Amino acid sequence: MNIKNAYKLIQTIIDSQENLIVIIENEKPSLMNKSFHTFFGVDSLEQYERDFGAFINSFIPHPSYFHQDKLQKDESWVEGLLALNKKDRIVSMINTVNEPRAFEVSIDNTHETYAVVSFKDISVDLIKCIMIENNVSIDPNSGSYNKDYFLHTSELLQEGARFNKKLIGLTLMKLMDSVEIATVVTHLKEVSRQNDMLVRYARDTLLMAYLVDSKENAALFSDKLEKVLSKDVQNKVGVVVLKENEKINSAVEKLKKRLEESL
Repeated sequence: MNIKNAYKLIQTIIDSQENLIVIIENEKPSLMNKSFHTFFGVDSLEQYERDFGAFINSFIPHPSYFHQDKLQKDESWVEGLLALNKKDRIVSMINTVNEPRAFEVSIDNTHETYAVVSFKDISVDLIKCIMIENNVSIDPNSGSYNKDYFLHTSELLQEGARFNKKLIGLTLMKLMDSVEIATVVTHLKEVSRQNDMLVRYARDTLLMAYLVDSKENAALFSDKLEKVLSKDVQNKVGVVVLKENEKINSAVEKLKKRLEESL
């Protein structure tokens, strides 16, 4: 195999990876995968170097993450990361829509010339841990998840749906003012499954998010929830199944508007 074909094979292999992969030689990237190009909105390594300069410039200075200011004198960024415990090898970088994302960094430096560096996006997992640690995941008055926690971690639900080849169903339930919301939550939890998410989306509105095989099953589950609600009070219920690549927050807002218009 000649050098050109070997280079093409390596590029094909790293392009098949979901994580951001870069091959480093003397602190500089010599090869990047497609995920990296997409994240930074560049077509080539040359464009990345023109637009962003030294690779370490892409690491956002943040006290919680590794960045240039944390390097020792004459220490390369690869050496600096390897000197940290694995759990501390985290950097933050900004994507094409100016959204900061957190990455867990893995480095293979067994080759005498090159280091293979992999960046795994752990943004949602970090947010989930931080919110749980700070007791901001649960609505104290109802016992359901709160809206902020749900929206910040909705990517995990969508990843789960893709992995399991399922659809995401959303059932929005508007309660009357006289209802005791904690009682309703208790009853709904009795019929929900382990991976279903019951969310207090507004003062008088609950949302159930769940995985289903079909739109028909989403409607059946929604009917089941409505029957549970009728034990306490007559409520308005709306259901929708997410379209492919549709964002959860936009789907919920559309459902909320549709429900309000039906009142």
